[in-house]
Amino acid sequence: MAQRDGRLIEAGPDLAGLSDIADVVKVSRQNMRKLAVPHFRSFPTPVHEGSSALWHLSEVLDWMARRGSDYEIAAGTAEMAAAAKRLNLARQLCQLEPGMLGRVGDLLA
Repeated sequence: MAQRDGRLIEAGPDLAGLSDIADVVKVSRQNMRKLAVPHFRSFPTPVHEGSSALWHLSEVLDWMARRGSDYEIAAGTAEMAAAAKRLNLARQLCQLEPGMLGRVGDLLA
């Protein structure tokens, strides 16, 4: 039997820009921006800011659900995004140098 080697690089959907999020909720990027900007205090914090910011898609979808949004989100999308986030975070934890996990725990305590 042939051996199959594979390596997980990233599970998706996880990290998403405003355009990606807008595609998921079936609105324009401008409409998504109009939703995010006025609510900057409660809108999820991006994991990357720069010329294009990135958010965990699951956090944005959860935020929208808590607000009672009427946006059309395909069934299972929020659950899949949450699973992808957990998988990516677990993969990143496995890549930490030995002893670093304890230090991270100390920072979060």
